[in-house]
Amino acid sequence: MNKWDYGGAYQRHPLAENEIVIFDDGSMVKVHNIFYPLPEFMLKADLIFVDPPWNLGNLNTFYTKADRADYQDSYEKFYKRLFECIAQINPKSCYVEIGKEYLADFIIEMRRLYKYVTFYNSMYYHNKDRLCYVVRGSNKAKKPKLDGMDEEDIIAWICANEDYECIGDLCMGRGLVGINAYKNGKRFVGTELNHKRLAVLVEELYKMGLGYKKQSSRAIGLPHRCEVHATPVLPY
Repeated sequence: MNKWDYGGAYQRHPLAENEIVIFDDGSMVKVHNIFYPLPEFMLKADLIFVDPPWNLGNLNTFYTKADRADYQDSYEKFYKRLFECIAQINPKSCYVEIGKEYLADFIIEMRRLYKYVTFYNSMYYHNKDRLCYVVRGSNKAKKPKLDGMDEEDIIAWICANEDYECIGDLCMGRGLVGINAYKNGKRFVGTELNHKRLAVLVEELYKMGLGYKKQSSRAIGLPHRCEVHATPVLPY
């Protein structure tokens, strides 16, 4: 199996671009290209955490992993679109993870949307040599003590401690945001370019006991095709 098949979850839980996955708790995710119009369900988010690609090369690597050939020629165009989506959603607070190369640009973009902006030194894979940064924007003065934490631990803290009803992620990946939201009894919404990566989240939550159905996103106002996956009965 190709390493970019992520264990084959997509074969057990196939996802198509014209489908919305609706979980039993009301959470929703969709395979989606960020340059397309934002799915309406993303407007439910009153908090965002997103870990987008950090530069053009990284961005196009994700297109390769998703078996797509519509590569991008401008990273600025991508991150401008990302912040355009954040503005449209208009969450109370927003966290965006980024590398050093575009940190200043992301801080500037966040300041266009929020009165209070700060950033944290972070890392990924629990490796101090893998440095990254998490930019936080909000219209309320608050500065959680997250400096020096691994990104995975920051996500867990946010999902457990921020004041929100529904958290959104515009680059859902394999779903750390969704998994941590569910663990804390919260709803989540998200989009992800790669159906293979998103299927990992769907399978993980299914194993945790969260059933789902898939609904066509094309037939707006008409009866939708639904494929129901009942909540599994798990052994004690």
